Amino acid sequence: MSDILNALRAELRCILTDRQVRLIILAALVIYALVYPFPYRAELLRDVPVVLVDLDRSTSSAELARRVNASEAVMLSHDAPDMITATRLVQERRAYGVLLIPEGFERALLRGSQSPVALYADASYFLMYQRVMQGAAIPLRQMGAEVEMGRLIAQGTAPDVALAQVSPASQIEVPLFNPAAGYATYVLPAAFVLILQQTMLMGLALVATRRGPVPGHPVWRILGRMGAWVAIYALLLPLYLVVLPAVYGLPNLGNVTAVLMLGLPFVLATGLLAQCVAALFRRGEVVQVVLLAVGLPFFFLSGFAWPVEAIPVHLNWIAQIIPSTAAIDGLVRASQMGATFSEIGHRLWHLWGLVGAFATVAIALEVLTHSSGHSDHQDR
Repeated sequence: MSDILNALRAELRCILTDRQVRLIILAALVIYALVYPFPYRAELLRDVPVVLVDLDRSTSSAELARRVNASEAVMLSHDAPDMITATRLVQERRAYGVLLIPEGFERALLRGSQSPVALYADASYFLMYQRVMQGAAIPLRQMGAEVEMGRLIAQGTAPDVALAQVSPASQIEVPLFNPAAGYATYVLPAAFVLILQQTMLMGLALVATRRGPVPGHPVWRILGRMGAWVAIYALLLPLYLVVLPAVYGLPNLGNVTAVLMLGLPFVLATGLLAQCVAALFRRGEVVQVVLLAVGLPFFFLSGFAWPVEAIPVHLNWIAQIIPSTAAIDGLVRASQMGATFSEIGHRLWHLWGLVGAFATVAIALEVLTHSSGHSDHQDR
């Protein structure tokens, strides 16, 4: 027990007295908490500037432009006389799309024939592209349905029958677990877990490379360090996974107990992974470069930025070794979807399995490192 307490105190001392480690583990979390969610505070992208090129200048084209401009997704910021002017505005990033209403638009509608309306959207920025297409496509479909319904009624079709022919099914969209259908609600819970993992890996691995000799059996030393991590992240983890989502108004259908039950093995698995990385690379500057390099792959392998189904099988197997993969899935299910303990049980066991595996490797590396250091000391 004394060896465990000695290792715990030594770990806390290394974390709290090392200025660089404090900046990574404590200050970086505060900065991320304030800066990272800021661009997503509005949830939805609104009023994307679009150029209108109305070559028809008719009542119908003006009505279509009015409907598109009334959409919350886009805003007709410019009225250009031709496509050359509109193209220049898009190239200058003063607009992200072009709505082209061709000449003869109203005449074609009155004749009952199709009149193609061109919609150009900047696909180099996917969110902009999606909002431009959505903001203009819905008014176009609505206006087309109204014109077709009017044509059928003029031919003698009963209004109810005409409506059923034009719109045979009424679509009702219900965004489950994300009422605003916003980007922040989708990305922030997973991002918070990744931020915790990255800062923990870098900070605790740096501590491991700078740690002096600590007496005791390798198992007791590892257990003591695990106790130190739990003591520190008993404050930081609820702040990130419980308090911050509430501050930013993210939906919460779960309970704090489930989040903390998943958070405990996540912290331990991440800390033990940091010990393994530090034991393999040994030098602090090398460890930091390696962990910075794998940060982006960890992001994509986690399964929320890129669908799990689209990730190659061998890469998905690698992803299961990363604590954030199981933690993100389990925590999102527990906090945002109201999953029960039985429904997140497989992720809980997954994380505890990683704890056992990383602990075994960390102890083995600890023994090898200690033996190597002892041999070098005898040789000298």
